[in-house]
Amino acid sequence: MPPAQDQAVPSVDGVTIVSKTTIEIKWHDHTPSRFHTFWLRYHCHCPDCKEVHSGMRRIHPDDVPKKLTLKTTELKDGFLEVVCNEEEHSIQHPLAWLKVFSYSKEDLENRSAKRKTTFKTDSIETFEFDDIRQSEDTFYEWLQAVDKNGLALVKNVPCEDKKILELGAMVAPVYETLYGEVFNHYCSKDNITNIADLEVPLWFHQDVPYYESPPGFQLLHCMRLDSCVEGGANVFVDTFEVAEQLRREYPKYFETLQKVPATFQKIHEDNKRPCHYVYQRPHIKVNWQGKVVAVFWNPQVEGPLQVPEEMVEPYYEAYFKLAELIEKSPASITNRMEQGDCVTFNNRRMLHSRKTFKLNGGVRQLQGSYINIDDFKNALQIQYLKRNSGQLVTRVGNQCYC
Repeated sequence: MPPAQDQAVPSVDGVTIVSKTTIEIKWHDHTPSRFHTFWLRYHCHCPDCKEVHSGMRRIHPDDVPKKLTLKTTELKDGFLEVVCNEEEHSIQHPLAWLKVFSYSKEDLENRSAKRKTTFKTDSIETFEFDDIRQSEDTFYEWLQAVDKNGLALVKNVPCEDKKILELGAMVAPVYETLYGEVFNHYCSKDNITNIADLEVPLWFHQDVPYYESPPGFQLLHCMRLDSCVEGGANVFVDTFEVAEQLRREYPKYFETLQKVPATFQKIHEDNKRPCHYVYQRPHIKVNWQGKVVAVFWNPQVEGPLQVPEEMVEPYYEAYFKLAELIEKSPASITNRMEQGDCVTFNNRRMLHSRKTFKLNGGVRQLQGSYINIDDFKNALQIQYLKRNSGQLVTRVGNQCYC
């Protein structure tokens, strides 16, 4: 949301003390907002409490009296000033800031609605690599398309080694994983090192769910695709929409998959780069409003379920139903990349799979890279702020409760 200092001072009809610990501001053009004494005191904007330039808090929790009751309130020069009985400190807040960060039920619901995701099943929005490099507006539209739809296609990316790092760097620094800053799927009969390099289909999955913070923004560049290669289309499924379908049709299963932690793992201790990653987490996470804020799914890297025995059968009953809904979901979109294409997508939201392909003596080479989902979210929100649009990035799957 926009910084308060960039907002015009809102018109206020008055401020009222409604209890010993609560005030109410009556906005002229909006429903009232109520604020509590501890909230107001701890977020005080005076220079003794908040660093002017960094915006960081200068006070420690122990500096706040454990009891705070209202003594006086005053509106003055675009600020709210509050004094409590337990100290002489003048609590100060810009009215614009208070309106932006109001936590009334209506304001929380309005902000929540701005973060709602939607899904599409028609063609993927397409952008040109050179246009993204040369135009900030096109760059913004590209990020917005990924946020809105979960994915977007970038055409005519030069087929050079690590060229996707140039594309990714426009968003944020690369998120290096155990696979390095880039990873390769070099599919030929003489070079099979990964299941993704085989001609068999790949199941729907999310990359690297065995990390506490799996990569979010993924770039997958088609470096080479010989004309003799057949098949190999990618299919994407919006997990947020599938999770909502599970909630609607099988609420008991939805609840189970919020509670029972699956095991995701990557264990190759004899590799050139040894790895032993094990992470347990439920497949679905919701916020305090019940909105889905994360889904985790990758059957190919699931380890043994390690939960109390009474959870085992309910878990698998719910698990297999979710797997069925994913495979049959209408919230899917199919795309077969051409040489020079780079599909960019939200790895936290969109599961990806690949259909069977046949090399027929040719080569199919893909190169991929990741960017942290929070860095992607930041890049787009900065674009919104530059345009003073009032827009918010959708729920990107980073488990944030807002």
